[in-house]
Amino acid sequence: MLIDCSYFTDGPRHIMNATLGKMPNPNAEEVNASIEVYIARWQWPFLKGVLGAELAKAATEYLISSGDNDEPDLELDMVLEQLKEPFANYVFYKILRDANSQATMTGLVRLKCANEYVAPVKRQVSAWNDMVDMLDDFVQWCETSDCGIAGIETERDFLTKINSFNL
Repeated sequence: MLIDCSYFTDGPRHIMNATLGKMPNPNAEEVNASIEVYIARWQWPFLKGVLGAELAKAATEYLISSGDNDEPDLELDMVLEQLKEPFANYVFYKILRDANSQATMTGLVRLKCANEYVAPVKRQVSAWNDMVDMLDDFVQWCETSDCGIAGIETERDFLTKINSFNL
């Protein structure tokens, strides 16, 4: 995978009980597993939207085989390194979207918690817009000679900021 749970253990993307290494409480393992599911679910749509379908396929295959003893692809590694932080923001945006409710057979229910819930929309907007800023820098970097891979096509949606009204 492009990223792991470490991107959610502190800072503006901190998720309660997300941790590395030893699990300090039983909930931490469940939280990390949930984050990993989001990472796996949203990696392909993100790479496809940011790199284009052909390069996203090559990048996905490379990430899957990176544990093998193949020669590293330094140019692809450099591109993927540039995408880790924006992808973490994209995943965080998606997690916040789903955070307050759970689907049941009769509809969505608000999750109960000892903490008081607040609307996640401001954090979502912030995460998305930070991702857009990072991807703007990425697109500009792709146009320089520092980027050794041609043909990167980033969809406009990934470069469009939103507000709390999703406009």
